[in-house]
Amino acid sequence: MIENDEQLDQTRIAIAHLETGLSALKREVLPLNPARFALMAEPALDHIRELRRQVEEYVGVTSAVSQGAELWMRLEGPEIELGDAPTSVVTAMLDILRLGVQSVAEYLQRGAMGVRPTASLKDACDLRIVGWMPGSVQVGLRLPEITTEAVDGMDLREQARKALRLYLDASNWVAGEDDASELERLIPEAEQRRLLLNQIARLVPRPRGAAELVELSGRSVASGPIRLRRSARARVRNALSHGAQEHLVTAQGLLREIDLDERSFIVRDPIEVGKETRCQIAEETDDLLEIAKAALDHAVVVRGAQRKDATRRQAYPLRVQEIEVLDQEIEEPQDS
Repeated sequence: MIENDEQLDQTRIAIAHLETGLSALKREVLPLNPARFALMAEPALDHIRELRRQVEEYVGVTSAVSQGAELWMRLEGPEIELGDAPTSVVTAMLDILRLGVQSVAEYLQRGAMGVRPTASLKDACDLRIVGWMPGSVQVGLRLPEITTEAVDGMDLREQARKALRLYLDASNWVAGEDDASELERLIPEAEQRRLLLNQIARLVPRPRGAAELVELSGRSVASGPIRLRRSARARVRNALSHGAQEHLVTAQGLLREIDLDERSFIVRDPIEVGKETRCQIAEETDDLLEIAKAALDHAVVVRGAQRKDATRRQAYPLRVQEIEVLDQEIEEPQDS
């Protein structure tokens, strides 16, 4: 790292030498063999990028770019870096964050999850990409500066900002070590808490996904970077079951046969033939219905409460509280 102006000058000289060598390579090799030129140029390019990153950090470019975004999302994994990352992973994570904030804003507006959020609400929550940082994929985001009319006495921009604050507060709890009582203090309303936990669970890296870490930082995260790792799933699961009068029931298998009218689906055990669990989604939890639709034909773990009745031959449906997708990143649902 550059620590003084003398080292800054030396680094700039090193960059100039590397660029001179790259220019000569371009003249001699590129016209004859473009593929060979790209291969030979790669080490010099990597070195130039690293030295430029150090220069930008020392002179303040990195700090200026960093402060231009309200929120930074950083993805970390063995296959994820700025110059080479699966678009499916990056776009899925960005959309999970956007739809999570939108779901919370919709709940603030209506007191429940609706079928179709208004176009103005979607616009207010449509996070803008304002910058990229080197290293692992790191995307700078901010909420849009748009003019919207108040709905039910609430300005949609302020509603979106409040939703983002709640989302980040709950994410910070999921990534930390505080007990469930602290989450209840931060977000007293049980249904709002459940909604937030289920939305954040979608952002937590999946057991076999490409991302191993999702980090949220920036001006909107006053407490410091929020680092969501795979182990955070257990905290989400425990928080969803905290205070429940019934013990959670778990069903694992393939999610099949969604009935949108009945708000139900089946979890079918792929190993034990004939073993399946019917699951029911409550009317006020459309966010879980959207997760179920996106997880169709994927391996999942579904957790919820199930009534027991010894006199009833057929089991009651499992009342869904959480849906965890076990396999690789899936296409996230598109809002309509």
